[in-house]
Amino acid sequence: MNYKRISRKILIALTGRLGSMIISSVALLCTLLASGSPIMLILESLMGLIAIRLLSSINRMPRPVLTAKFVHKHLWQVVDTELKVSLGIAATVFFMEWPVDRLIVVAFIGINFILQLGHCYLTRFGLQIIAKYSRKGDAPSFQNRILIVGTGPRAKSVADIILRSPELEASIEGFLDYHRSELWRYRDIPLIGHPDLLEKIIAKGQLDAIILAVERDDIPLTSSLVTVAEKMGVTVSVIPDMYRPSVARPVLASLNGVPTMTYRAVPECRFSLFAKNLLDRLGALAGLLITFPLTLVTAIIIKLDSKGPVLFKQVRSGINGKPFHLLKFRTMCHDAENRKRELMSQNELSGPAFKIKNDPRVTRVGRFLRKYSIDELPQLLNVIRGEMSLVGPRPPLQSEVSQYQPWQHRKLSVKPGLTCIWQVSGRNNINFDEWMRMDLEYIDNWSLLLDSKILARTLPAVLKGRGAS
Repeated sequence: MNYKRISRKILIALTGRLGSMIISSVALLCTLLASGSPIMLILESLMGLIAIRLLSSINRMPRPVLTAKFVHKHLWQVVDTELKVSLGIAATVFFMEWPVDRLIVVAFIGINFILQLGHCYLTRFGLQIIAKYSRKGDAPSFQNRILIVGTGPRAKSVADIILRSPELEASIEGFLDYHRSELWRYRDIPLIGHPDLLEKIIAKGQLDAIILAVERDDIPLTSSLVTVAEKMGVTVSVIPDMYRPSVARPVLASLNGVPTMTYRAVPECRFSLFAKNLLDRLGALAGLLITFPLTLVTAIIIKLDSKGPVLFKQVRSGINGKPFHLLKFRTMCHDAENRKRELMSQNELSGPAFKIKNDPRVTRVGRFLRKYSIDELPQLLNVIRGEMSLVGPRPPLQSEVSQYQPWQHRKLSVKPGLTCIWQVSGRNNINFDEWMRMDLEYIDNWSLLLDSKILARTLPAVLKGRGAS
């Protein structure tokens, strides 16, 4: 009996769904026992939990190249799965009318989350140890035998992924390459010949999959390899990132059922984007309710101070340049737009944006409203309507967008917002190019945590009136 092989399989199984299920079961068992629940209820709950976890593991992700036990390697995957499990448990308790106190359900969900997060980090550590011993030759024979076509950066990247992923239970038999003919190895994996030899290699020995990871110029040469593999019944996988953009990330997508590879230079995590959209709407609604007295007083003062409407509507460019009507409290005289041309020579901002410190068009009340950003409050309605976010690059005028340099257009790839890095870093004291770079920095590093930090810094910046005019 090969004890090393058995131990390895047990460790890999525990790092995957089986380990997560055991942790949840132990957390539920301990919680119910501590509450004095009857044995039958405990058994029913455990059976329900197992069913819920099995259902939560069903997803629409693309089928894996190699059959492998699913391992949670990313924190967002753990959070996504445990949210599904938590909702499933809460719904089951409600609809089954189990005599379980709400505090017990909350306690289980909290304990389970903490243990699952710990399991996530232990999983990474455990897989590193298994991969280390596998490279030393202590691992048993592998179930999946892989051949990689290519020896460039893509091929090496594929080899690295397989070597550090013991749960795939795969070995790389070697590389094929169109250009190399000399002796060559990468991490002890040899070059075994030209791709024209593929048919003989498949006929000579067992292969589970061929991975085409050639460089971009060699892609047209691989069509014959797909034909050979198809004829001989071997799976072929193609690494589709044919281009190497510096910012955009390749994402598997579909065009009405037709599989495509999409390159997006914007945040992609669906859960985080859903949470941002939800928090935007709830935050804007709360903001409108809290500031209603201030909004009412401001509207009355504007009406008494100068003639013209209370609200100022202006067409701005939203996500991907789509126009929308931005709402603000009017802070200028009613004919401000007509007088803008005669003041263009006094513009104090570089680039297409326009701003002057002592703008003669600004009213007495408007100067105060601008200093403390009170004039921006109506934009909470834009957020509720989905045209803006609480945090995001400020929406530019369409006339400004027409003067953008190509690299500056990426600012329009996300929904505009009330505040961003620029607003909390000096506002008008920063030149236009630096402003654009800050907006792109926000897009490239976006997270819910970054949004929280910007919102936390916005209120002190507004109260100080820093950089406003």
